[in-house]
Amino acid sequence: MTRKKENTANKHHNRRRNIGRAILIALSVAGILSVALIAPNALQILTPGSGRRGRRMSMWEIERALDRLLNGGYVEKVQRRGNSFIQVTGEGKRKLIEIELQNARIKTPAKWDGRWRLVFFDIPHDERLTRDAMRRKLKELGFLQIQKSVYLHPYECYAIIQAMQDFYQIKPHFHYAVIEKIEHSKTYLKHFNLKPR
Repeated sequence: MTRKKENTANKHHNRRRNIGRAILIALSVAGILSVALIAPNALQILTPGSGRRGRRMSMWEIERALDRLLNGGYVEKVQRRGNSFIQVTGEGKRKLIEIELQNARIKTPAKWDGRWRLVFFDIPHDERLTRDAMRRKLKELGFLQIQKSVYLHPYECYAIIQAMQDFYQIKPHFHYAVIEKIEHSKTYLKHFNLKPR
C-alpha cells in the first residue's frame, strides 16, 4: 500500500471511529434516543464540540457506525409503545470511560494550592495486566512514581482517578489522598518545577 493510500485509509478509519464516538456521546447526553433522531442534525446538536470544521456526517455513515455499535454490543435497540429507541449498554458506558481516559489531561492551574495528590494501590498478582496498564496511564498523566505502587502529582485530578477506578474495576484496591506535607518534598518540587509555599 502506498503512503497516499495508507493516509486515506487512516482518515476513513478515524472518521468512522469519530462518528461512532459521536453517537455514543449523544446517547450519553440524551439517555435514550428515538431511532428517527439518529440523524446528522440531531447528532450535531447533542454532541459536545460537534461544531468543529470538517465534512458533515452523512446518514449512510451514521447508519454504518450505528450497525457497528450494535454489533459490538455498545448500544441496543429497545421497543417502547411501538417505537424503536437506541440506548447505551453497560459495555457502551465502559467504552465512553475509555474514550474519556484516552483524552484525559491534568490541567495545570495558574497557582499551585500547595497540596499533593497521592495514588497508591495493591492490586492482586493475577490482575497484573490491569496493574501494568494503570501504571502506564499514571505515568502518561504525569504522575511521579515514588515507590513501587505509589504515585504523586501536585494538581487536582480526582475526576480522572474516579474514571480509572471505574474503567479498570479496581476501586477496592486503588486509593487517592490529598496531603499537605510529605517527606523529600524538595525532590518532588524540583521534579514538578514548583516553588515551596
